[in-house]
Amino acid sequence: MEFIIFGSGSGLPVLDKGLSSIYVEHQGKKLLFDCGEGSSYHLLRHGLCQDEIDAIIISHYHPDHATGLLMLIQMLYLQQRSKRLQVFLPERVADFEAILQFHYTFKQRWPFELHLHPMEELPHIYPQVQIHLTDHLEGYKDIIQELGLPNQMKSWAFRVDNWVYSSDIETTDCLAPILQDLDTLVVDALHPKLEQILKLKRYRIRQIILNHGLSPELDEWLQNNEHGNFIVAEENVPYHI
Repeated sequence: MEFIIFGSGSGLPVLDKGLSSIYVEHQGKKLLFDCGEGSSYHLLRHGLCQDEIDAIIISHYHPDHATGLLMLIQMLYLQQRSKRLQVFLPERVADFEAILQFHYTFKQRWPFELHLHPMEELPHIYPQVQIHLTDHLEGYKDIIQELGLPNQMKSWAFRVDNWVYSSDIETTDCLAPILQDLDTLVVDALHPKLEQILKLKRYRIRQIILNHGLSPELDEWLQNNEHGNFIVAEENVPYHI
């Protein structure tokens, strides 16, 4: 298994980091987890042609994880992709298709088939991928109820073999069911409190890659302690398991 972190930055753009996106190659399949702004550039940078990506998987609908998807779809259309593309969405699939149409991005005009799926279908189509709901969006419950919105607060983590990508989380506790017998964890190191990150030591994970920025408390801890199995994420570097 190989993966490349295209974007390890937080939701606040900075000059030296990309927005959330991770390329994974496993069992002959090439998957893109999240598609922040600039993901198209990274595919070009790594020489991934228009027909190579099998599926795009969006963990949740925050802009830093999803806004590159429209541009990537447009790029594949202009590159004359011919292979079917599977896109797995966290929630509200019909609303996303309406957004495509709003941007005059009509799949009926493309040379390839675009299949939009709810996330719950991902393990049935790609059995090597486990999905797991996290706590990242639970803080929006009150405003969603107040405004009567259809948002479902679905944010997902993923496990492929002995690798986990948490995407955004509020606590590492919410990942507990998928952390056993793990080689590599790519974890949100910005939102959880320091003690939540340090609790990951109990799982004996070979490498814990600190992704999506660092909280000030974690940054200070790393400056004053041995890192052990904690590794700060590097972009555009192939990791192998």
